[in-house]
Amino acid sequence: MNTAGLILLIIAQFLTGRGILHLFRIKEKAIVLFAISSIVGIAVFSLLPMLLELFKLPITKTNVLVSIVIATLLPNIFVIRRYKISSLKSEALKMPALYEILFIVVYAALLVPSVWRCYYYPPYARDVLSGPEALSHYALIEHKISNSVFSVNLLESTPNLLKPPYITDLQIIYKMFVHPFGQLWLTILTIAFLIWVYNLVRDRLHPVLAGLVTLLFLTIPEVYGYTYVLLWDYSNMVFFFAGYYYLFQYTRTKEYNLFLFGVLLLGFATYVRLDTLIFIGLTTPLLFVYLYRDKVDLSRIWYSIGLMLAVPLVFYFVWVNIFVKYYLPVGTNLESELNPGPVSMYFDWMARINNELIFGGDNLQLYSYIIYIFILVFVADIIVYRKKINKEAVFMLVGIAIIYFGLPLMSYFTKWFNITTAKRGIFKMFPLIIMYLCNSPLLLKLSEAIKAFEFPSAEAKQVKVAPVAKTVGKKKK
Repeated sequence: MNTAGLILLIIAQFLTGRGILHLFRIKEKAIVLFAISSIVGIAVFSLLPMLLELFKLPITKTNVLVSIVIATLLPNIFVIRRYKISSLKSEALKMPALYEILFIVVYAALLVPSVWRCYYYPPYARDVLSGPEALSHYALIEHKISNSVFSVNLLESTPNLLKPPYITDLQIIYKMFVHPFGQLWLTILTIAFLIWVYNLVRDRLHPVLAGLVTLLFLTIPEVYGYTYVLLWDYSNMVFFFAGYYYLFQYTRTKEYNLFLFGVLLLGFATYVRLDTLIFIGLTTPLLFVYLYRDKVDLSRIWYSIGLMLAVPLVFYFVWVNIFVKYYLPVGTNLESELNPGPVSMYFDWMARINNELIFGGDNLQLYSYIIYIFILVFVADIIVYRKKINKEAVFMLVGIAIIYFGLPLMSYFTKWFNITTAKRGIFKMFPLIIMYLCNSPLLLKLSEAIKAFEFPSAEAKQVKVAPVAKTVGKKKK
């Protein structure tokens, strides 16, 4: 492994993402800023080999390195002089408590096998071997994505040659500069996302509860497996959640830069999986309702909704209507993937997803108890704390519903949709479930109780001491 190349890419990805966050005026704590910058940097780098080919440039090590330098400089060159500590949220540096350190040790121990498998084993998922891995391997030899792999008609058995080049491009870069197997970018993405999720939960709950909730997410068996099994779905979950989260931040603060950043992240989510457009489309009524209730001008609402759809559609259009149509020698296009069917097909798929994935079949082996824990907490909140469910919790609940009811719609957009696709599509629910749990009135109340027990206030101590003093006085009399 080329350690210097890995360090170079980590730094370049961070600086690229950092520059973009600065352009969008995103302020976060230092550790969160590093995590989100790394995630955004990976997304930007995943465009580079495709852009080289669009500009008719060979995908050589020199050209890829130059594109990395340009991608790193462009978002930073005009703003580097304006970098200030104020771009970080001011927060006193605190040493983590002992129980936080224990959770961090557990997370690290759980991630060691994932990191090792990414490093030690080559990609082996069928969908990657019949698409991105073959394309990236021959791109290194022939210096182009439109290479001799297309001389074999793999399209008869799988559409993976026509999937967006997110994995292909990252594999090309990491094979060139880091390791023959590539895929260590998945480890960077996984760790960065876990850091971000933990900090989101930690900001809302006591560290003990935050540690347990984050552990609940990390140990979802199927999701954990895709921290080292190279496919699109883990990345798609990360970018969709990031975009959805910043959409909520916009509805809360009305800061338009947050909306624009969220839309960009949804664009990246679409670039990873084109069917993300279904879920983005289902999110537009939610955005309309929130903005209309806040008395935002109608023209502004329609403009925002149009922009939220247009940016992901640009990612879709560049791949489907330009690259696939004019650059790849396959003689087909993704529009032929549409799968028109009767209305009953939706309900058939909904029943299968419920019976085989969510409430039966292999659900516990796939997802452990996270869905049941979520339902239990949600029911308790509805019964006992209904009036205390906050805006963020509601927003996350609607997002969960969008994924749940939107999954069967995927069957109409591709003839390749199957229960395995649905199994991985459910991943997008889980960060939203985690965000609901850390906003749950029940868990928030439990969190306050733990804090009160751990650090009783001075007033509480006085209340306890005063009756004792009176009792002692009476005894003396």
